This record gives sequence, C-alpha cells and structure tokens, in this order.
Amino acid sequence: MSYYIGILKPDEIGFLEAVEIDRLRNGQIWKIEANTAELLDVTSSPLNHHSADSGEDIISTLRKRFPSLTLHKLNLAPGEYYPNMARPSSKIYYDTLGDNPDKSKSVMEARAQNSGQLHALINQLQEICQVVHPLGNNLKTFGHEIRNVLILASTEVEAHWKSVLKAHGVEGRNTTDYVKLAPALKLPDFAVDFPWYPWMDAIKPFKNWIHSVSPTQNLAWYDSYNRVKHDRESNFAEATLECAFQAISGCFVMLCAQYGWDFALRDEDANRAFLRLSAAPGWEPSEVYVPPLDGIWKPKRYPFAR
Repeated sequence: MSYYIGILKPDEIGFLEAVEIDRLRNGQIWKIEANTAELLDVTSSPLNHHSADSGEDIISTLRKRFPSLTLHKLNLAPGEYYPNMARPSSKIYYDTLGDNPDKSKSVMEARAQNSGQLHALINQLQEICQVVHPLGNNLKTFGHEIRNVLILASTEVEAHWKSVLKAHGVEGRNTTDYVKLAPALKLPDFAVDFPWYPWMDAIKPFKNWIHSVSPTQNLAWYDSYNRVKHDRESNFAEATLECAFQAISGCFVMLCAQYGWDFALRDEDANRAFLRLSAAPGWEPSEVYVPPLDGIWKPKRYPFAR
C-alpha cells in the first residue's frame, strides 16, 4: 500500500471553475493498493474508486483520467509525522514553513522554555548593541559580554540539535552527528534578518553546511565558539559581535524548523521583531504531512543517513 498526492498543474488553472481550483489546490490524497486507487477524505462515491485499465498500472490510469493533476508518491502515510520537524500540510502543500502537528503538553512546555531562552539571549545582545553599534567594522568588535552571548547561543543551538536527534533515536555527540539535520530540516535554506537594524544583511547561519570531513569548520561562527570556549587567551578576538548575531540566528532558525509558523511571526508582527525569518525552505509535495484519517497523529523516525 502507498499514498500519493495529486497537485493541480499550474497551466490547467485557467480551464477550471473556481470551486474546483480551490478543491484541487488542497492536494488530493490517493490510497494505492495493488491496481486500485481510492480518493481519500471525500464522500464514498463510486466515482472516487478506480481500477487500472487493461495493460496499465494504476498510476498511469490515474494520470490519463486526471490530466490536470501531477501525482507524487508521499514519503509518509496520512497521520505520520517526524517529531521536532515542521513541514507543510497537504492542505497547504505550497507553504514554506508549515507546522509541527504535535501539540502535546511536553512539546508545548519545551517550546515555551526554548522561546524564553532565545528572548533572554536577544535581550543580552540588545544591551551590547546599545554600546557597540552593529555597523561595518563594529561587527568585528569582541569582548567578554559578546563572548558570553556567543557561547550561550551556540550551546543552545547544540541543545536543539541533540533534542531533535534524540527524538529519532539518534545520539548527538558532535557535528558529524549534528550535520545530519541539515538536509532533514533544510537548514541551509533558512535566512534571518533584523528589522531593528535594517542596514544589516540577512544571515544564513547554516549556509553550505553539509556532511564533510570538517562539519565544524563549515560553520564559521560555531568554529569560533569552539575555539574561544576552549582557549580564550589565544582566540579571544574570534568572539565577535558578528558571530554572536550568527549564533542567535542559528538558535532562531532551529526553533522555526521545529515548530514552524506556530513559532515564527508573520507580516507586521514579524516586521516589529528583533529577528525576522526572511527565507524558508521549499518542500516537495512528496514531503508534506497529511492529516490523519482517524484524527490521531503518529510519530515516525526520520531515515537519517548512516
């Protein structure tokens, strides 16, 4: 048994009625079993049950009967989701950030604690920026308070990495383990900017972070954190204001990647915030979460590469 989502082809929109467009934009979910197909989450009309035509597989038959749709095989069955990973819903499959279906008490408590820690870090960084204006060469400024923010923010990012991996039964010991999250959460695609400091360029804290022989060095701010943490006297100058901004951005991205739009602000609310999500991943239709048919969400471990 497998499941497919049917997506309306963009060039077909002009030929359909408005009601039909709205229905198809939500994504049609098909259950495929042997050479039969059933359209789910609709009435039990015989029109929603199909058998393969002679000499064809069922997918070929569906594509012939519904030429306005593209069919994508889903990675997850309806109701399945990856813990601590936000994804778009099949009902809004073109969404950039999506949501985390798990609204349990433990998840909401963790979200509140994580959010509180991020805001404490933001307050510390704001106080520093009242003394050191974050512009030009000032971003290379270093000092004890800046180092403290860098270490705390980077430690918080590490805690997020460990927590996500643990939810999937994977031990997180170092960046060789942590970097597995980059493709799973599409971390390199996130960007953060700062409405309070509009002259600052957007930061992509996980840009170019891929599995390699040096996953720590691929994150310059995290590498600086490691160096200044273990040998402050030799590497004190690496604890720069720029690195502090990057580390806090990394913390913010990890929260957005875990909780989705339930955490990240949008529109005017985002325009007034210290941190604003300026870019988020695009997801393939095959990667979305499909609401459960029985109303019960079921966690499933992500297939991390070994």
